[in-house]
Amino acid sequence: MRVEVLERYEEFKDAARKRKDKLENARKFQQFKRDADELEAWVNEKTRIASDESYKDRANLQAKIQKHQAFEAEVAAHENSIASFQNTGKAMISYNHFAREAIQARLDEISSLWRSLLEISGDKRQKLQDAQKREEFMREADEVAAWISDRKAVASSDEMGKDLEYVEMLQKNFDDFLKDLQANEARISSINKLAEQLVEENHPDTELIRTRQEALNQAWKDLRGLAQLRHEKLMGAHEIQKFNRETDETKSWMNEKDTALMSDDYGRDLASVQALQRRHEGLERELAALQDKVTLLGEEAMNLQKNHPESTDQIAAKQAEIVGLWEGVKHKASKRGTRLDDALKFQKFLADQRELLSWVSDMKALISADELAKDVAGAEALQQRHRERKGEIDAQEDNFKMTAQFGQGLISSGHYASEEVKECLQALSNGRSSLVGSWEGRKAEFEQCMEFQVFMRDTEQTNNWVTKQEAVLAMEDIGDSLDTTEALLKKQEDFEKTMAAQEEKFKALDEAAARLIQAGNYAKEEVDARRLEILASRNNLTVHMQKRRADLEEAHLLQQFLRDAEEARGWIAEKMKVAGDEAYKDPTNLEGKVQQQQAFEGELLANKGRIDAVIESARELVQSGHHSPEVIGTKAKEIEDLWAELGVLSGDKGRKLKQASEQQKYYRTVKDLDLWLDEVEKQLGSEDLGKDMSGVQLLQKKLNLLETDITVHQDQIDTLDRQANQFMEENHFDSGAIQMRQRELGARYEALEIPLKSLKAKLEASYQLQKFFRDVEDEETWVKEKEPLAASKNRGKDLIGVQNLIKKHQALMSEISSHESFITTVCADGDSMISQGHFGATEIKKKTLMLSDKWEQLKERVQERKKDLENALQVHQYYADANEAESWMKEKEAVVSSGDYGKDEDSAEALLKKHETVLTDIEAFSTTISSLAESCKSSESSDSQPPPPPPPSSQPQQAQVKVLYYTYTARTPRELSVQKGDILTLLNSANNVCLGN
Repeated sequence: MRVEVLERYEEFKDAARKRKDKLENARKFQQFKRDADELEAWVNEKTRIASDESYKDRANLQAKIQKHQAFEAEVAAHENSIASFQNTGKAMISYNHFAREAIQARLDEISSLWRSLLEISGDKRQKLQDAQKREEFMREADEVAAWISDRKAVASSDEMGKDLEYVEMLQKNFDDFLKDLQANEARISSINKLAEQLVEENHPDTELIRTRQEALNQAWKDLRGLAQLRHEKLMGAHEIQKFNRETDETKSWMNEKDTALMSDDYGRDLASVQALQRRHEGLERELAALQDKVTLLGEEAMNLQKNHPESTDQIAAKQAEIVGLWEGVKHKASKRGTRLDDALKFQKFLADQRELLSWVSDMKALISADELAKDVAGAEALQQRHRERKGEIDAQEDNFKMTAQFGQGLISSGHYASEEVKECLQALSNGRSSLVGSWEGRKAEFEQCMEFQVFMRDTEQTNNWVTKQEAVLAMEDIGDSLDTTEALLKKQEDFEKTMAAQEEKFKALDEAAARLIQAGNYAKEEVDARRLEILASRNNLTVHMQKRRADLEEAHLLQQFLRDAEEARGWIAEKMKVAGDEAYKDPTNLEGKVQQQQAFEGELLANKGRIDAVIESARELVQSGHHSPEVIGTKAKEIEDLWAELGVLSGDKGRKLKQASEQQKYYRTVKDLDLWLDEVEKQLGSEDLGKDMSGVQLLQKKLNLLETDITVHQDQIDTLDRQANQFMEENHFDSGAIQMRQRELGARYEALEIPLKSLKAKLEASYQLQKFFRDVEDEETWVKEKEPLAASKNRGKDLIGVQNLIKKHQALMSEISSHESFITTVCADGDSMISQGHFGATEIKKKTLMLSDKWEQLKERVQERKKDLENALQVHQYYADANEAESWMKEKEAVVSSGDYGKDEDSAEALLKKHETVLTDIEAFSTTISSLAESCKSSESSDSQPPPPPPPSSQPQQAQVKVLYYTYTARTPRELSVQKGDILTLLNSANNVCLGN
């Protein structure tokens, strides 16, 4: 029996599940139909909009295109809805829905409508674009057509100009016109390209576009043809006007040359003839250039006659006139050139003949004008000049021959001045013969004069040398320095060597005098007297030479001593400058200066022997009886005194350099401390107090390190104080400046304490401020996190949901209550900082008020949330009790409305007992109904919005009749006790669960 009940129960559950699935499928199908109807209506609306023919109206096409783009964007945005709809339908079909044929049909219908909408929208877009492109093409074509019409008036002009300048002006204007054409050619190409593009795209107005394009291209072609014709006409006019201008200029030039060629002036001398000939050569070069011009004009005339037959007569007349003038000019130029050549030859011969005769006369005067020389140089010059004149005479031989040959050539050629040429040739021959005779006579006189002057020169040189040496030996100067005495000794030695060498000259003069006297020279008495005078001077010179030698040797010893003494004194004076300078006051490179001083003292020690040697040499000179003992003694005493003074200065400088070195080390340490103090003062004067808590803590750490660093530097300050006191005790040369510097340093160091304490206090206050800001931010974040929970509008969907929300809210209230102490502490910290006069009091007060406001708002929202949830609990409790009451009444209704009144007495009595029981239950249940009424009134009087009642079932409940196979005893007043075999009608499918227990 149990198995049968279970099987029937399973069948019942399977049937209920199938009915549920069918109902669910029916709901989905109805939703699908509703979505399909909505999509169909939307697509039909958009299809209607897309089907309008607004593109036929050409006005405001761009706005229409933009509007259609927005329409297409809207359609594209709806594509996801179509796809979602199709996916839903396909999913229902794949699940083997009972209405799958209807669903598929509806899907196909919607898809067809959607494709139709897309096609219509795309077609309208294309038509709008075609209309816009057509309008753009027609507008561009109209503008270019109007421009072509204007340009045709210019290209059709017949104005050609009356002269070259006017034609060039017309050409310039036409060049601008051509540039305008070229600039607008791109517009024509652009229009053609646009037209071809529209034709390729099968534009609806292709025939109209093609017709308009052909008309525009024909107009452009006509304009180009007119422009080309106008260009050719202007070029032809320019060529003719240019030819006329060039012929007129050439005629003017030939007339000028013809006037120059008609002159009768052929020159009166060589220069004038040469000038005329050069002028004529220049004229011929100009005529050669003119020949090219005439030829070029002839060729140009022929070309113009071919190209411009209408102007043939005019061009031919111009050419003939030019050719006639040119032939006349060439003939006159040739005739004048020949006559100028003959005149040039004759004048050149006369000039050469006159020049040679003048030269002969001048040369004879020069040969006769020279007197006998008074010295050797003069005699040599006379002989040299005489030989040079012979060379000049020989050099002119070719000129004489060439001039004679040229004259004979003129005579042979039958020149118009042949007789005059013959006379000139005879005069030239006589002059040359006379010149040669004069030269030979003077040659013998010059040779004898040369011999006498050579002897006189040698004797004069020897006599001058002797006189000069006597003057040297007679000088009392024995030198005032070692260099001069050594130079005088060297000169004396050179003199003695020269004297020995002069002995040969004295002997040679004696022999030369004897030869002149024997040869009978015209001045032999003068030669003999000169010889005797020279020999006497030589003997006197030898005596003076020996005496001066002894005087110079004694002076040399004195000057050697004075040189050594002066060098020693100069060296000492130089070293005294070094020892007496105040280099120790300049702190630059003191270590190097100390080393230099040590080297200097070593140098003094090394030169002590040198100074002692000079003093010892002075004593030896005095003891030897030198003629200047006072000078020697004074110099030696000066050296001794200077040497002693140098030793004192050197020692003093060494001591002060050592002090300066120690001072420099001291100042370096002071400078390092100054730099350190600058950095510390800069850090202590910083206004940066940190932008957050970590930044403030970092600055506090830096300040602690800085404070430690300041404490560590106290030892350096003490050390410098001891050094400054030691400098005072040692009587340092700059002790006053050192003491002043040390006091300044100490004062700066002591002054660090105040800003250090001030900055430490500021950073502590900044730390408190940043900590307060962080605490406020943390609390605000906490409040912000709790605000969504406190402000939630979720009141639960059922009784259990409300009860759970109340538990959560109670936990939130507990958390807020326990957290209030943190808020109080933070606000108290802020108030404390404000009362202490914190520099951020304004911001602190602002933060405190904001936090307090947010906290109060949170608490108010929590209380409101609590009240809402309590009201919701009451309402849901009412709904639950009402549902239970409704279920109880439906259960009882099934019993009291039953048509079973019993088939016999026993069954009727049983039914009566049951009915009495029902009446008792109903009487007892009246208390529950009264309680529900009171609860409903209480909920209605509440200020809060009650939750909506449970939604009624979408399908009517069908009562199910069940036969019970088990006995069940109620455990609560809300349950029903049943017996095995009772028939139970289920008004609510939720009660079906009891059958499984």
